[in-house]
Amino acid sequence: MSVITINKRGLSGAITLVAMMGGLPLAAAAQDSASTTGEAVTAAELQQRIAELQAQVDRLAQAAQINDPEPEKKTFGETDIQIGGFVKVDSAFSQYSDGSSATAGIGEDFLVPSTIPIGGEGGDTKYHAHAKATRLFIKSRTEYGSGSINTHLEIDAMAGGQGDERISNSYAQRVRHAYVDWQIDENRSLLAGQAWSTFFNVGALPEGLDFVGPVGTIFERQPQLRYSHKIGSGQIQFAAENPASTLYNGTENPYDDNATPDFVLRYNNSIGNLSYSAASMSRELAYESGTGAEDSRRGYAISLAGKLQLGRDDIRFMYSYGNALGRYLGLNSYRAGIIDADGDIELIDQHGGFVALRHFWNDQWRSNLVLSATSADNPDFVSDTTPTAYQSAQVNLMYSPVPKLSLGGEYIYAQKEIENGSGLLADDSGDLQRMQFSVKYVF
Repeated sequence: MSVITINKRGLSGAITLVAMMGGLPLAAAAQDSASTTGEAVTAAELQQRIAELQAQVDRLAQAAQINDPEPEKKTFGETDIQIGGFVKVDSAFSQYSDGSSATAGIGEDFLVPSTIPIGGEGGDTKYHAHAKATRLFIKSRTEYGSGSINTHLEIDAMAGGQGDERISNSYAQRVRHAYVDWQIDENRSLLAGQAWSTFFNVGALPEGLDFVGPVGTIFERQPQLRYSHKIGSGQIQFAAENPASTLYNGTENPYDDNATPDFVLRYNNSIGNLSYSAASMSRELAYESGTGAEDSRRGYAISLAGKLQLGRDDIRFMYSYGNALGRYLGLNSYRAGIIDADGDIELIDQHGGFVALRHFWNDQWRSNLVLSATSADNPDFVSDTTPTAYQSAQVNLMYSPVPKLSLGGEYIYAQKEIENGSGLLADDSGDLQRMQFSVKYVF
């Protein structure tokens, strides 16, 4: 997150800031204060102008805190420490066309496309609430010569394997991020640890109440070693990341038999109001069975993502394609390949993406509209229940009455389709409709 600081006590700095934002051209202010007619500005007029400037600065400060909150830094010796996060409570009413609930409990906490049931009887609307998304992080920064050493440790309780709703609703914490980032100098850095995959441009993810959002997003965190280097106005990144193979017709999910890491190459840049990234990935899909069968294939994938700023509003987008997307796309909506009758791996072409519009109605109200879809070109011999496509749509209304506090509601529609190549299944699709309400305070 970038740091935005607005000092309300410095009037000259405030005037400069407002002028930069287009609120009051300085040249016009100077012309008014020294007009050729020689008219004097009364004390009342000057006070009114100051009050108008202060009001504009206050609105900018509030908008900055809503959109980009950043906790204060505390210094211990030569190290700056930041402790922050947010408290978030989610409540949702969910209804499935082909079942009474998601096929796995995690699908009740947030949209997990693969858990949408198909083939059953539709159930009644169910209510579910939790605070598992509540997050805490600790960051540090220590200056060394021309660079610095930065660390980031972050936890939440989402997808926790312990706890239940009978008495205490207690859930185990899990590690989200744990890495050290050596900023060698202003152009180079080296990151080691668990962080967002380099293949995933998290800055393009739409703002929403659901924990992840669109079915067509790349979404992955994992241990990695990443080198970043600025080139001109852009940046190039190369990473070696933790591998795992998800394959249909296998006895394990995932297989952990890879001989090489997942390799990612990514380029980041901006053109005017458009910031974008282009990433490519090469990774091995491999398995070994207890009966001696084994195989390995190398696949690829690409992902284009970005954000176009339109004043305060923005459009965000992502499109990904490849025969090795698998677990990277839509929370492992598909597996990357299939083991055929001869024990060989056949990789599966898949693609997906989303487009999202964020609009500010005023300083306190904003909305997001997100449309997304994915599909897989499965071979003819996959089972009838193998997923072939997903779609989702989300629209929300969010209200921030004070800085760092957001309240909102979001409607979510998602659909899952399966192959049903034999035609023996009574149904080949199912959908979810969910109305979610959330309260979130960032600290």
